Amino acid sequence: MATYFTNQLRGYNVVLATFQAFSKDICRRCIGLSGAKTKVIKGLRKLRMDLDKSYILEDDKQEIMVHIDSCEKITSAIEVEEECECQKTAGNCKIGPGCFALGALELMKEITGPAPKAEEEEVIKVAKLVCEKCGAEEPVPVVH
Repeated sequence: MATYFTNQLRGYNVVLATFQAFSKDICRRCIGLSGAKTKVIKGLRKLRMDLDKSYILEDDKQEIMVHIDSCEKITSAIEVEEECECQKTAGNCKIGPGCFALGALELMKEITGPAPKAEEEEVIKVAKLVCEKCGAEEPVPVVH
């Protein structure tokens, strides 16, 4: 389960580095970068909530939480101008048919891989209930 969160953060590392580069160029005034930045902020919040609800070891959870905090700080530091508009529509962007910032978000999907399967989550829930019944304090899932 910790691998899922680690892979998610690998994707964010790539996207944030890309956004930092974009914010130094024409994309700084682009609504595409502004919107993509907002999606990253929301994605990191969701990742934090999912981590809070997960049943991974507390040490692993804390390490991942530190990385999420770091990503949130980097995201907040990405500079986007207040008055944004699509630079393609304005005739300023000549990079081709796509939007780099929105394309970077799509790239992240290729890096992060699939979410945990519903069956795995159900097994973890059942194992947690069993551990609560028997009073065990080991991390879930543990076979007793």
